[in-house]
Amino acid sequence: MPVIFEFADGIIVLRMVDLYVPDDIQKALLKGLTDPRTSGAVGLLFDVSRSKSLRVRTSDDIVAMGYFLAQHGEAFARRVALVGFDDFPFAMMRMGRVTLEREGITSEVFREATDARKWLLQAPS
Repeated sequence: MPVIFEFADGIIVLRMVDLYVPDDIQKALLKGLTDPRTSGAVGLLFDVSRSKSLRVRTSDDIVAMGYFLAQHGEAFARRVALVGFDDFPFAMMRMGRVTLEREGITSEVFREATDARKWLLQAPS
């Protein structure tokens, strides 16, 4: 299962693991959002720490995913924590952050999921 959808403590979590295509991410999010428990989510944690596919994505792929996430921003309080553990994924998530911010989504990039969760659980300033 290359894209894992989780929901805990009011946070929607998408974990990309090993190999997947962008459509897998979109399907996982849309299917997960049909779960009534996700209503009132405080944010989305988008974690590529275990991704192998990210290394073959283009900048256009990253921007397109940012637009897709932004379209569904109301479902997660327009807040996204992006997690990339080393320099390349971290840089790609920073690129995605630019698109999200342009679309009115508050976002931050982290190297650790625990830091991302803490940020999402804090009240927006």
